Amino acid sequence: MSKRQMKDFRIMDVLLKTILAGVISVVLWKIFTVLLKYKELCHKLKRIPQKQAHWFKGHAGEVKDSLTYNDYVMDVMKGSGRMYCIWNGPFPILGVCHPETFQQLNKQVSNKARGLTDGYRMFEPWLGEGLLISESKQWERNRRLLTPAFHFNILSGYVDVMNDVADVFLDKLEEATQKTGSLDIFPYVCRATLDSMLKCSLSYEGSMLESTEHKYIKSVQRLTTIVWERMLQPLLLFDFSFNLSALGREHKRVVEVAHKFTGGLIESRRNQLMEHPDLTKQKRRLDFLDILLTAKDEMGQGLSRQEIQDEVDTFTFEGHDTTASAISWSIYALGQHLDIQAKVFKDVQKVSEDNTSITQSCLSQFEYLPLFIKEIMRFYSPVPLVARKHSEPITIDGIEIPPGPRVDINIYAIHHNPQVWKNPEDFDPERFDVEHRDETEIYGFIPFSAGSRNCIGQVFAMNEIKITVAKFVKRFEVLPVKNHTPILQPDTIMRSLNGLPVILRRRQQTSST
Repeated sequence: MSKRQMKDFRIMDVLLKTILAGVISVVLWKIFTVLLKYKELCHKLKRIPQKQAHWFKGHAGEVKDSLTYNDYVMDVMKGSGRMYCIWNGPFPILGVCHPETFQQLNKQVSNKARGLTDGYRMFEPWLGEGLLISESKQWERNRRLLTPAFHFNILSGYVDVMNDVADVFLDKLEEATQKTGSLDIFPYVCRATLDSMLKCSLSYEGSMLESTEHKYIKSVQRLTTIVWERMLQPLLLFDFSFNLSALGREHKRVVEVAHKFTGGLIESRRNQLMEHPDLTKQKRRLDFLDILLTAKDEMGQGLSRQEIQDEVDTFTFEGHDTTASAISWSIYALGQHLDIQAKVFKDVQKVSEDNTSITQSCLSQFEYLPLFIKEIMRFYSPVPLVARKHSEPITIDGIEIPPGPRVDINIYAIHHNPQVWKNPEDFDPERFDVEHRDETEIYGFIPFSAGSRNCIGQVFAMNEIKITVAKFVKRFEVLPVKNHTPILQPDTIMRSLNGLPVILRRRQQTSST
């Protein structure tokens, strides 16, 4: 090797070493700044009420599922905490459990939580960019396009459909009571609300009430529990490790089942519209899918095929599962409080008399029934939790919270906060009477959330709950099953781990519904 070559080699060697040293320095600096920010985050979060955590596992030993998560929050709240912090391994999860803290959060943050450890991100393979998950301009555009689907004139057209589904539901309950002394009400209600949603929004002609083992129902129920199982296992938060796991493979199979069912309904309607372009003009009542397929924004652009799929999946899930929870807990509570059941029945009879249907006019005339339903929504909180994510620092209760952590809005905890509600563990519908409650306190009672991200379908849901419960009490009395105490499971919706068994007895003195 010549001297020149030796010199060039040394120069190249020095250059490579310099570059390598530079890269290492940059990497080390990045690691240092990340660790510094993480240390700063941990220091600031110490001001938020929380239990002692393991230095590495956090609260993973105590908070293992949605049930223990809820227990943790209620324990922190007993110490007058308005916020809480849970460490899922090294990842902090924050939450608000007081109306004032929620109000502060709501004014500063509107985006849904879609980070690494967040549930909404884990719903994306199933629900995509539907209204539940989407953000910013896409959410604003799609919300604007879908708002006509929930106009009073559209919703009033669903009342007859809801009555028809309720009749089939009650017939199924009557058949079941002849075979057994008690029955778990939730599976029947779940199929009924799915029927209502599919028939009202998609003009579905089948019947879930006739399909006790329908794959779509099972897929929805399993998907909601998979998300919670994944969120509380740090190793499964990463898509790579989750997709390789048994739980990830099951998730993929179940999502395919859900998409196949809803996708089939969409394609069928799309083909009908291609064959008969004037179909929507000929229909007496447009449904949700009609509006999805024909909606245009100010630029004349409609929703894409994927956007339609995402919105249908979102509404078929949100529109039946949450309502099913509310109706199931309503029926169960009637059996637990016979004096309240008598008041509900009296109100329903006064308004509907011997009519076999609950009309649109009835819905606005009920007096005690709405109080009962509101107390169900407070006491059992069918949607126990929603979450937000911030990209800029925010301040709540004087505590600066850097961007990064998910912030849960714990609806169940707010609804049971003794700083807000008198005797929160007592079931008392009359607390919502105008003489006892100022309904302007919107941040203390948030079954449908509040602010710009509130539930677009809340009137639809309330109509269905009123119709189903009203027709139910006209036909049945509910009696409690002795020695049964429900174990609350606050997953995506509020369920009972040990079911909701009731005893039903036909009312002889009223007309058949």
